[in-house]
Order: sequence, then C-alpha cells, then structure tokens
Amino acid sequence: MGAHRLVAPAGAPLPVRTVLPALFRRNDRRLARLLEERLGARYAFFASSGRAALAVLLAALREGSDRREVVMPAYTCFSVPSAVARAGLTIRLCDVDPKTLDLDQNALARLDLSRALCIVPSGLYGLPSDLAALEPIARSAGAALVDDAAQCLGATQAGKPCGTFGDAGFYSLGRGKGITTMGGGILVTRQGALARKIERHVERLPRASTLEVGVAVATSLVYAAMLAPSRYWMLDRLPFLGLGRSHFEPDFPIAALSAYQRRLAVELWPHVDAYNRIRRANAEGLRAGIGGVEGIEVPRPIDGTSPIYLRFPILARDETHRGDLLERLTRAGIGASASYPTSIEEIPDIGRHLAPDQEACPGARAVAARMLTLPTHPGVTPDDIERTVAIVRGSWRPR
Repeated sequence: MGAHRLVAPAGAPLPVRTVLPALFRRNDRRLARLLEERLGARYAFFASSGRAALAVLLAALREGSDRREVVMPAYTCFSVPSAVARAGLTIRLCDVDPKTLDLDQNALARLDLSRALCIVPSGLYGLPSDLAALEPIARSAGAALVDDAAQCLGATQAGKPCGTFGDAGFYSLGRGKGITTMGGGILVTRQGALARKIERHVERLPRASTLEVGVAVATSLVYAAMLAPSRYWMLDRLPFLGLGRSHFEPDFPIAALSAYQRRLAVELWPHVDAYNRIRRANAEGLRAGIGGVEGIEVPRPIDGTSPIYLRFPILARDETHRGDLLERLTRAGIGASASYPTSIEEIPDIGRHLAPDQEACPGARAVAARMLTLPTHPGVTPDDIERTVAIVRGSWRPR
C-alpha cells in the first residue's frame, strides 16, 4: 500500500491559486491588520522564520536587563534552543510532564528564577501549554512570559488565542505548520515599549533578494504540487532535502520576511480555521480508536484549552515499540514521525549553552525515546485514520 503513496507527517495545503495572486497583489500591510482583527495584536512584526522571530524578541527583551537565562522545556523543537543561543543567552531547562507534554510544574517550582529573563513554554503539536497558570509565575519572578505559538495558530485557552498570552508571542509559517509560506515568523505584542525595541531590531534585518524571493516562489509551487500522498513519497526518498530532520543551529541566518511571503500569508489566512477543523476531527478519530490501547499513552490537553492538533502525539511503551510502530505505519503509507530525536540536554555540543547548574530532566528523556506523532492534516483520509488505528491497536506485543 505504501510503495507509491505516503501521507506527509504534517502539512497544510498550499493551493496554486494562492501563490500567483501573492506575486502581484499589493496587500503588504493587510497581514498586520488581519492579526489585529483576529488576535487583538496591536503590534506585529515579521521575520524569515519562527526561530528568527524568537531571536529578535529575545534580543529586544535583554536590552536594559542583566538577566541572561531563558527557561524553556527540556523537550521541544530544536529551533527554540537555537534561538536562545543565537541571542547570546543561557538555556535553563525545565523538565516536562509526559502526561501533558507541558512544563512540569514541580520542576518549575524548584528552579531559581532570579536570573530568568523570560519563560518560553512550547505548545507542541498544537497542544497549548497552561499559559494562564504561567503568567502569574513569570510576573512574580520578574521575568517575561513568551508565548511560543509556533505550532498553535488557532489554538486557545479559555477562549483566548495562543500567541497572545504574556508579554509577547510568536508563530511559525514554516513547512508543516498551520499555514505555510515556506518559511516565516510572526511576532506579536500589545506592549508599546517592547514593540519599539523590537522595531529597532527588525528595521536592521537584511531584506530578501530577488533571487531569494524567486526561490520562495518556486518552492511554494513544488510544495503545492507534491504534498499529495500520491506524490509526497517521491520527496521523502530524496535524502538531501532533509525532510523531518531537526538540527541545533546557533548561527542560523536572520532576515526580514519577504513581501511575497507576507502577501501569501494573507491569501492563506481564510483557510486557517477550516484546516484546523479537519485536524481536530482527524485527531478525535485517532483518539477514539487508540485511547485505552495497552502500551500506548495519549498526552492529554490542558484543561480549558482547545488544541489544533498539528500532529497527534502518542507515547509508545518504549523505544523498541516506537520503532516497530514507525516501521509498520511507514510501510502502510502513513507518514508517522519520531519527532525530535533527543531531549534538549542530549543534543551534542549544547553543553556550553546550558546553565552550569542544570538539573537532569528524566521526563524529557522519556518523551524523546517514546514519542510518535501521527498525521492529522487535511490530506489525511478516513481510510488513513482507519489504517493508522488498526496498526497501532495491533502492534502491542506483551513481553
């Protein structure tokens, strides 16, 4: 079944009819207006990637502060520690709770936050962190709260959009996110003083060249054509593309988001809610079929949150069980993923960027060894859901 059909691990449709209008329509300022209408974000800024947006924000936050530590989950996207290192700051890891993938509140309570510039919780796979609980914790410690909504565009807690909690938030427009402009980051805040600092940094960012814009357009067209399962398998077999790989890159480039990509985001904006409805429905189908299966743990959403399920995360019994599941699903044409290869503390060469008295994070290590994500995007069919459930339910072999 999977020889010439493979469902992408994550993705958002990029209709060709949105690419060409983005080349010619002059709506550069409209994206900021859309963000204000939907999020109430008074100030919005744009960068070449989500990690670039975070690095810019961290550089703005450190102005006038002698605090140099950034508290972040010990299991998250490698872009987060990359941005912290890029900003010249120190990483302070907080262990995660495997039951929710959120920060472990007991581990957070043990941390000395007197040197913390900010706390950056991550809404992995579209499951929001407990942002409402973190706001007073950050405030009492004199630290900023940065709402990492890179994977949570459209998710909410108590009806409030993710990305708008705390002092500032950011979103990613990269491949596999809620909508994609083939790279890009959005940074939002309601605080005027912070916005003025951010603006000074953004104004200094290099602008995209004509060649870079051309590459973005060509990449958009290829992505639009190849995301379908009947064609995605061809991309997956090209190792030089590095699809799905995570890298710690403390020297990554930072630039402004091109006008073309801002216009493309405007064209895609009306699809955000429709794509998320499909993801949620697919996630519920997976939950109904997989919930209660022996050897499988499904992380639960934080109470009061409305996840978007960019992917559907499950925890296998152990690394061997995860590998068996991954092999079976791939053979069946389901693009499951082991996600991030290690916890943050296990990344090679990251030691010099960590706080010297960093405590161990066993929860994060366990999640990294057991995590498996299942596709939920609009390209997933009911047959794909049924096949995925059957494989997961049939994979358990007691010792």
